[in-house]
Amino acid sequence: MVQRLYPKRCRSSLAETVANLEELLTEILLRVPAKPLLRFKCVSKHWLSLISDPKFRHRHTLQNPNSPISAVFPDRSTDFSFIPFPPDHNHISARWNPLEVIANQYGDDIYIMHSCNGLILCRPLGAPSTLRSPYFVLNPTTNQFSTLAIPPCQQVETHILGCFLAFDPSKSPHYKVICLETIDGFELCRRYQIQIYSSETRSWRHLNSSIYRKDRIGYERGVYCNGAIHWVGLYSEMSYFHIDEERVEFVETTLHCYQKKWHEREYRYLRESSGGHLHLIDIYTSCPTNFEVLEMGRDYSGWFVKYHVDLYPLCTAFPNLPYGEFVVLFLDRDENEEDGSLSLLLHSPGNVISCNLKSKTFKSFELTTDERLLVDHRNFMCKETLACV
Repeated sequence: MVQRLYPKRCRSSLAETVANLEELLTEILLRVPAKPLLRFKCVSKHWLSLISDPKFRHRHTLQNPNSPISAVFPDRSTDFSFIPFPPDHNHISARWNPLEVIANQYGDDIYIMHSCNGLILCRPLGAPSTLRSPYFVLNPTTNQFSTLAIPPCQQVETHILGCFLAFDPSKSPHYKVICLETIDGFELCRRYQIQIYSSETRSWRHLNSSIYRKDRIGYERGVYCNGAIHWVGLYSEMSYFHIDEERVEFVETTLHCYQKKWHEREYRYLRESSGGHLHLIDIYTSCPTNFEVLEMGRDYSGWFVKYHVDLYPLCTAFPNLPYGEFVVLFLDRDENEEDGSLSLLLHSPGNVISCNLKSKTFKSFELTTDERLLVDHRNFMCKETLACV
């Protein structure tokens, strides 16, 4: 005969005791990932109040800084589709659109400008950069967003070159928005100014001095990595703005980057991968299945070749894969490998393909029967977070 360790009434009493211990309950919930935690709001009014508390969300953000990638989005709300991770056909068919929470309220298509560790910076699609249209910081996990108005310059008309998010949940639950504007009122001027928004103070601040632009640097798209916003140039030269130190630096191009013909470049991948490494991939029209994965030195000594990639064996292994019809989604550390080698995630019509760059092995995940790309190379990664916006 099996004896129960505790009678039923005793077990119920223990459960009530645990639930009533606020500190113990908080410590348990802090260890739950963001998505399940949002569903736990339905347990009781007490849990709803606790999980919704900004102080709890701040603690959860700091305690869970390295959430895995949960989805890859396109850059606009028009005809929105996305790729969930791990890949799942059922989520694709649901066609969840986190940008609708803004588009429905403002009656316009929404364009994603930047994403950073689970937060998205976006604006109305048709708004010209010379106008002070609203900008939005959105948390797709919680469907909450904040509206930002960039203060105009009092002296001259300015042109917004780009806006970028800086959010590092391992250091702070707060984020910053970096706004680059020309001073002379047109795009090709030689100087720009920087405004910085802090979610902690809920205010904008001008940097005292203007900064000279570098030729051939594309300031429209940037990447946050290790406390700085990075912009890459035509020949892979790079400029970056260190946010805490408020200084701009420039990295010259190494010689091998000049050997490529920039006008044959089909598209470019510049992102941070896990471990705080900055990677650059150029895909060329003449040979889209052969390319290099470049990594920036930790000391900004320049780009070096991390991997040579040849996807011809992939085309042989998957004969239905259209030649060259793929986009790079992201690079990630392979947790199953002891040496922490990188895996390259690609998207082709109907598939996500994971390529281990060291062992040169492939895994394919079927997404849908749709014969199209769900996202193109202008895509943005998303992670789950409870961060307040």
